[in-house]
Amino acid sequence: MFGFFKKPHKPLRLLAQHAEDVLPLAALLQDAALRGDDVHYDQRSRALTLRMNRFCHEHQSRQPLRANCALQIGSITGLKSRGFDLAKPPHGMALLDLSLEALDAPAYVVGLTFAGKSAAELRIEVEALDILFMDLAAPHRARSTPNHPV
Repeated sequence: MFGFFKKPHKPLRLLAQHAEDVLPLAALLQDAALRGDDVHYDQRSRALTLRMNRFCHEHQSRQPLRANCALQIGSITGLKSRGFDLAKPPHGMALLDLSLEALDAPAYVVGLTFAGKSAAELRIEVEALDILFMDLAAPHRARSTPNHPV
């Protein structure tokens, strides 16, 4: 009734500094939707920030939910893209995978694979893992549930 008995939403805030921290982030961000305007690379601070609308896989409810969130990858030493122009990113995309490839310790390559018309991919070389993820708002109703045919 008036929200008196609703549990308050606790926004997720995660920091990945080790390889084993990336797998939970990848699971949380699978199927996150974003627009090209929501991708920002700051060369001066060596950080890539993505604002997304993630599907809340962790909620066990009948009604599908999405939450606005941000992902920031820091300590970037190199950035390569395929099907993706940072000056003019594609409009509608969905994040399929967040992967990690080890280089000389403590360096890694963080891979972001997107679905959409361009099937874009970003390969981000970092000198050390410095990935910050946080929810920006409480979950809201989603129009649909992502469907992955096998």
